[in-house]
Amino acid sequence: MEFTFPNYYKEFSCIAGSCPDTCCAGWQIVIDNKTLKKYQHFKGPFHNRLHNDIDWKEHVFRQYNRRCAFLNEENLCDIYTEAGPKMLCDTCRNYPRHIEEFEGLREISLSLSCPEAARILLSQKEKVHFVTIEKEAAEETYDDFDYFLFTALMDTRDLLIKIIQNRNVPIRKRLWKVLAITHDFQLCLNKNELCDMLPPLKSLILKWGLLAQWLY
Repeated sequence: MEFTFPNYYKEFSCIAGSCPDTCCAGWQIVIDNKTLKKYQHFKGPFHNRLHNDIDWKEHVFRQYNRRCAFLNEENLCDIYTEAGPKMLCDTCRNYPRHIEEFEGLREISLSLSCPEAARILLSQKEKVHFVTIEKEAAEETYDDFDYFLFTALMDTRDLLIKIIQNRNVPIRKRLWKVLAITHDFQLCLNKNELCDMLPPLKSLILKWGLLAQWLY
């Protein structure tokens, strides 16, 4: 299995109570089934709190004033402090890490809705690049996986990254190019004309002198 992530990914560490915001308010936090069973069988005085502040039907934490019931006044998680980090659900353990799954590939990123993740990204002075490693992991197959669409998207994305990172071109012009390419790609996709996508895109790239950077 291949795992791809941005070069700054491992710099992230939750800053907890020092965060200017909180990821535990304003949205419902879904609890995975495995963790839900842990909460059901938890022993000790914290059991009653877990039982009362979980919506067992919807599999979410209850909220009070749009804040998670376990978020205390210091913006810290009472589950973490009272029951330990192993009792966090998958959502809380993984955020702001985000994973896109493809056959044989996992792409991992950091959500910019997290202030600390945004700070790390925006503080990068050099061009962002991506690291790919191979690890032993169970691979899933998908009956509806469209390999041709996947490779077309990957190739087009590589081009878009090269365009947006070309600092010899004004940022506004780079954005125009990116929007033009994504517009044409989406049109071909909507019309089920993916096989006809390459000629118009190549024509656009030729005009900008970028053909050698894509597919060849």
